[in-house]
Amino acid sequence: MSTLKSYYQLTADEIYEDVKSSHENTKHFVEDVGFVVFPHVYPSHKFRTTGFVLRNLKDLVKGKTICDMGCGPGVVGLYALKNGAKKVVQADINSYAIENAKENNKMNGFKRSQIESYVSDCFDNVPLQMFDLIIFNMPYHRDDIEIADPLQRAFYDPNFNSIKKFLSQSETFVHEGTQIFIAFSNKGDTAGLESAFEKSNFQWELWKTINSEEQFDNRIYLLQL
Repeated sequence: MSTLKSYYQLTADEIYEDVKSSHENTKHFVEDVGFVVFPHVYPSHKFRTTGFVLRNLKDLVKGKTICDMGCGPGVVGLYALKNGAKKVVQADINSYAIENAKENNKMNGFKRSQIESYVSDCFDNVPLQMFDLIIFNMPYHRDDIEIADPLQRAFYDPNFNSIKKFLSQSETFVHEGTQIFIAFSNKGDTAGLESAFEKSNFQWELWKTINSEEQFDNRIYLLQL
């Protein structure tokens, strides 16, 4: 299916079914980061958002402690470390993703003292600490579906319950200078997401946007206390 259309043109269910149909590890490069993608893990290389996020954060990560929320195979954390980040913590609700991220961390020569990985629903299992940057490439679709498979969490956040939980929990993991970057698209409910921002204790702005002239854009929001 994905050979006929770009993923951004497909429905969430079509993307999910296409990803679920993969049964082999595959190797890829995005912005000079080499990584493998396991079956049942969000394929970062197939989405425009991945390179967009990496290119825009390149100059912000040096010397920083970073949380890669919803890490998938771990590309954001690897890129951050390759560009001078002090430490990275990866979190994902999908246990397959965390096993995948750990393999990529090892493959790229990073030690656990540099990068830690946790199976976690938002910050539930992340040890309490202060982050300088938190990056969340969140699901675009808020449809009120029943989640039967952790992989669906990469594409669906029913009623925006996860982003609301993330915003609430984030307050415990930030200091006054922490920057939170949330990747999204107008393929999803931007008004609903921005309403969730308004109800949080963070100040927010639409920080970067690309592909505005196309059917769906890609955007990054910046949130701070």
